[in-house]
Amino acid sequence: MDSRLVLAVDFLSGSRPKESGVSALLEEIDDLAVGVKVGLPLALEVGWEGLSRLASRYPEFYWIADLKLADIPAVEIRVLEGLALMGFDAAIIHLFPMGLEEVSSAAAKLGIDLIGVAAMSHPRAHTFEESLETLVAYARQVGVEGLVVGATKPGLIEATRSLHPRATILSPGVGAQGAEPGAAIRAGADFEIVGRAITLSENPRTSAEEVVEAQRGWARWT
Repeated sequence: MDSRLVLAVDFLSGSRPKESGVSALLEEIDDLAVGVKVGLPLALEVGWEGLSRLASRYPEFYWIADLKLADIPAVEIRVLEGLALMGFDAAIIHLFPMGLEEVSSAAAKLGIDLIGVAAMSHPRAHTFEESLETLVAYARQVGVEGLVVGATKPGLIEATRSLHPRATILSPGVGAQGAEPGAAIRAGADFEIVGRAITLSENPRTSAEEVVEAQRGWARWT
């Protein structure tokens, strides 16, 4: 792939209806991003049917449901079943509740990837930092090979790469939260999740091009 950009689309500028606004944005940058991350803010705006329509309309993207699941296994499995039917490729989950052995097995059967939160991007997420080694070790144990590590914390990205060499690391926090485009890639991440720096830009395509160009200078694999 020629891009390491995953676009987060929970915040859009202007007064366009959210679903049509997302469609217009994706068509504008469809050759620059490889994935789309959506969370509860957009789900509340367009509804679950709206999200399903978007995923169906743009299958060329890797669709990530950012619900940060943190519940008992039975509930998480039920949610994953629904997300798979909606067309999502992956779901972001919390690792700290543990009990993910059967969740991981169910996800594999459903064909939906799990991405575990190892370290959040905001500055006060100290509990994650203190528990990084435990969380990453548990992810390896249960076969969760996707991990979220904030781009604002390059030292934690480096540590995660050392602890889980085969992990696919996705790093949010680029732009609005302070991390420079390409910085997480340089530290060892595979993809950077970028939202407001692009979606709230007066020229989203130009902003996306700048992000991708910065990432290409540091990409560790092709």
